[in-house]
Amino acid sequence: MLEQLIAFVPPWAMGIAFIVILVLLILLGIPVTFSIGLTSVLFMLIYGIHPTTIIRGIMYPMQSFPLLGVFLFVFMGVVFEKAGLTEVLVEALQPLVGRFRGGLGTVLVVGCALYGLLTGAVAATAAAFSRILGPAMIKRGYPKGYTSALVSSSAALGAFIPPSIPAIIIATSIGGSVLAMFMVGAALGLLIMVGLVLINLAISYKNGYGGIERVYTRKEVVANALRALPLLSVPLGVLGGIYLGVFSVTEAGAFGAVLSLVVAAAYKRLSLRHFPQLFIESTKTTSVVMLMIAASYVLNYTWSLSGINNSLLNFFMGVARSVDPLVALSILATMLFVLGMFFDVIVLAIAWGSVIVAAFAPFGINIYHIGGLFLLGVLIGTTTPPVGAAVFVVSDALEVKVEDIIKSMKPFYLFYLLFYLLAVFVPDITLWLPRLLGLIR
Repeated sequence: MLEQLIAFVPPWAMGIAFIVILVLLILLGIPVTFSIGLTSVLFMLIYGIHPTTIIRGIMYPMQSFPLLGVFLFVFMGVVFEKAGLTEVLVEALQPLVGRFRGGLGTVLVVGCALYGLLTGAVAATAAAFSRILGPAMIKRGYPKGYTSALVSSSAALGAFIPPSIPAIIIATSIGGSVLAMFMVGAALGLLIMVGLVLINLAISYKNGYGGIERVYTRKEVVANALRALPLLSVPLGVLGGIYLGVFSVTEAGAFGAVLSLVVAAAYKRLSLRHFPQLFIESTKTTSVVMLMIAASYVLNYTWSLSGINNSLLNFFMGVARSVDPLVALSILATMLFVLGMFFDVIVLAIAWGSVIVAAFAPFGINIYHIGGLFLLGVLIGTTTPPVGAAVFVVSDALEVKVEDIIKSMKPFYLFYLLFYLLAVFVPDITLWLPRLLGLIR
């Protein structure tokens, strides 16, 4: 009887009902991943799908070979985090860019970008730089709220600069090359880094926020830079090996994991007693990511079954055909912007990636342009409640109220919005680096 009634309900109505129930569960305090899973299972049962199908949907992504790289890249990041090599990066950057007005803020932004080469994780980047540079900035006159806002805004660079875990998942979802998606992330990350540096300098000069008081000799500058140089061997080895075709992305993850251990050992920051903790932390983080991926695949299956994905496909194709492809792309960007406040980019990419690509492909919209828009959801999702991983990590680390961080982030939010709009209407903002490297046309 229920199935017969459901058959008369239009897909768009089911889609609205799905979103309403999902948001209500999130507002009730149920973690986003579990909210997605519970809502998806509820709708599948309403449609009369046997529970074994749900189990198969959960297990399907676990069979993906490229996704094996998630654990390996997470492990690589955990090695650098636990070895405390962030300090090496900061010591190299301070004498180079930290001596002028707003210099410590610049060290923070550039440091977060470089740390992305080593970890590819937003939360780890936010935690590391809150601990290392946060107190130093506050001591030199940067207000707590502004310092927290800058860390929260810059931490997202950890997910843009490759190797990026979100980029791997987005590439898998849209059926593209992981290396090309890495370069899309790098292209966006470099531009965002420059924008954040300029905003920090403007605010610092206006308000008189200080730099580093210590004067470094030329010998110290060179010594600090040379000391940090071996860190770059890991990301350069990983990306260079993929680019030259020496190994696949998953094999590159294994190579990076082993090389990170070698580098950490060379710095004498790692011993055998650290190994259990490294594997435990990596497994915990990977489990969270894979659970989210599994829930997202069930979500995708639910929406496909109910006709929501098909309606979405027809809607975007209809708007692109009858009005203009850019108008359809603007609607997509708006939806990602709003939903990015509630859902992780991983969820949105898996749920919509293939559908969106199919909708825009006939109109000449590059799949990596679409992938870039999904990736930009990281900026929104990690810096805005209720998800806001970076904001909550920084709030806890620096003991600042979330409301105070949000207030201080107004100039950064404005920058994100303008950059996001430019990325929608100017594809080269997203595609310039992969095109330069000959990875796409």
